[in-house]
Amino acid sequence: MTTKEIKDKLDDLREKLHKWNHAYYILDNPDVDDAVYDAAMRELIELESKYPELITLDSPSQRVGTKPVSEFKKVIHKTPLYSLDNALNFDELEEWQEKIFRVLGIDSSHDSTLEYVCEMKIDGLAIALTYTDGLLDLGATRGDGDIGEDITTNIKTINSIPLVLKEEIKDTLEVRGEVYMPIKSFEKLNKEQSDKGEKIFANPRNAASGSVRQYDSKITASRDLDMFIYAAYWGAPALTTHWDSLQLLKELGFKVNKTSKLCNGLSEVKDFCKEWYEKRYELPYAIDGVVVKVNDLAIQDELGFTAKSPRWAIAYKYPPEEATTKVISITCDVGRTGALTPVANLEPVLLAGSIVKRASLHNQDIVDKLDVREDDVVTVRKAGEIIPEVVSVNKEKRHHKNSQYKIPIKCPICNSKVEKEEDEAAFRCINHDCPAQRQRRIEHWCSRNAMDLDGVGESLIEQLLKNKLIKDPIDLYFLKQEELQSLERMAEKSSTNAITSIQSSKNRTLDRLIYALGIRHVGKTIAEILSMRFSSLDELANSSQDDLTNINGIGPKIAKSIIDFFQHDSSKEIIKKINKANIKSESIKHKTTSSKLLGKTLVITGTFSSMTRSKAEELIKIHGGKAGTTITKNTDYLIVGSEPGSKLKKAKELGINIINEGEFKELVE
Repeated sequence: MTTKEIKDKLDDLREKLHKWNHAYYILDNPDVDDAVYDAAMRELIELESKYPELITLDSPSQRVGTKPVSEFKKVIHKTPLYSLDNALNFDELEEWQEKIFRVLGIDSSHDSTLEYVCEMKIDGLAIALTYTDGLLDLGATRGDGDIGEDITTNIKTINSIPLVLKEEIKDTLEVRGEVYMPIKSFEKLNKEQSDKGEKIFANPRNAASGSVRQYDSKITASRDLDMFIYAAYWGAPALTTHWDSLQLLKELGFKVNKTSKLCNGLSEVKDFCKEWYEKRYELPYAIDGVVVKVNDLAIQDELGFTAKSPRWAIAYKYPPEEATTKVISITCDVGRTGALTPVANLEPVLLAGSIVKRASLHNQDIVDKLDVREDDVVTVRKAGEIIPEVVSVNKEKRHHKNSQYKIPIKCPICNSKVEKEEDEAAFRCINHDCPAQRQRRIEHWCSRNAMDLDGVGESLIEQLLKNKLIKDPIDLYFLKQEELQSLERMAEKSSTNAITSIQSSKNRTLDRLIYALGIRHVGKTIAEILSMRFSSLDELANSSQDDLTNINGIGPKIAKSIIDFFQHDSSKEIIKKINKANIKSESIKHKTTSSKLLGKTLVITGTFSSMTRSKAEELIKIHGGKAGTTITKNTDYLIVGSEPGSKLKKAKELGINIINEGEFKELVE
């Protein structure tokens, strides 16, 4: 064949394969048998291997993956990828609409309606795709909303993403969507991973995220990923509604979710949410709610955005799921303070998008109340959609004679004595040097709200302890890079990142250092209170019972726990090592300029014009106050910005002092 004949043949094959791909992956209506498709793809790859100079960027052969990359380049999004505010019930959905009506000047007392588009809230990974002259040019992760990562090579391996648009587009087109892994594919992948002794993914979202961010795109190509497109940013078409933009995206060859619906008014939105809550298990992918968007694009522009979210869209979140499974065994976990937590080990069950194998039973009182036993059939749910817990036992299905579970009288890890204080439900291992407590204390030290050691996770800590490289969290600061590199799965880059993270954590604020120590009864809030009263860790360590109980918010129980902690020999050793490691901590006390708000709790709602929420919270702390997050009878002030939420209504009901941004500034200046 001549060069022209070869090029024409390649163009013909590519055109056919693009058409068949669209029919199979987008329309779910295959045009040809798999054998015909496979033969055409083989012919295309063979011709391109002979004539590599004729390979094009939009060739279907490019979906198989290319050579690995060493890292992902950063991408600055032209338009930020915002997150969505959540509505946890229909009351909050109505509050959201009331805010929209207020901005638009619509009288909510009348039977006013807006058009909304309802779309499934896919439990996946937000991705932005850019097309230049109709060709896929860039695929990027959401990242922090402003800066993502270039994963174009990996994105091209996903068959439902068109490499070339069905219609010629001269302008640059950017589309947004959700990459996800179907539930069956997720289960198949986990089985394959388990058979190979490799990492098991917690849920389909994690599996999709891990697959998309592979440095080797051939691994991505081997995973069954899919993508729904839900938004477009371009200047060409004179569209007036979001619904019209979805129809145009379909015409261009994108996969748009067929379940999406145009609703007239909030009543139809609620019906849609109810309908799919009942039918969600029929879907081949995981969802955790419904995204509701104002349909009119001009109204969207008028409503605009907050610092984090569009005002014209909201995510209606479904309540935590429940599932039925069987208790294989009941064991005890030992926490950083020695507390023994009974745990039900379960037959694996899919719950709220993730595979659950363990569920907390909290304490002996809960075990007795539930009367849960090994081999029982139980109902589990995710408390706050995070921690699985057993909520009930189906005693009609109890066909065994297993006895009630009792927490052991000796620690299951170190065999030390277990004690229970009179005023507590928890049993505790009294051995401060218990290996389980030691590991949990180090994990707590490294956690985000404590010293935030990125790259130092549970598996690395476990290896460090096993190899006797550390025995407490401060030993991390004396590690050498070659020691880390000697461990499993710790290459030069990962060990460098870990060392950098450890060393950079030496300059955290005092409240984070206090919290990181893991003192019983001392959470984030108490740690902040202490850091406003003491200049250093040494000063806190030498404080008396009276010094502590004279602080508003510190009672005798917390004071005793703090004193007991610092009197322990291991804690004294920790303080010495903190000073030796040169871990510095700036006290909030040094930042406090007045006591105008001393002992006061202030809560913020809405948006301020002259400062961010974090700046306002810092001002509250600087003046001796506490920045609360929820309205209670103990709240002293609610500071109201523009577009306040449901906190305002609750504050009025409780008779809380309500002030605006200007009055707050007068209060602290």
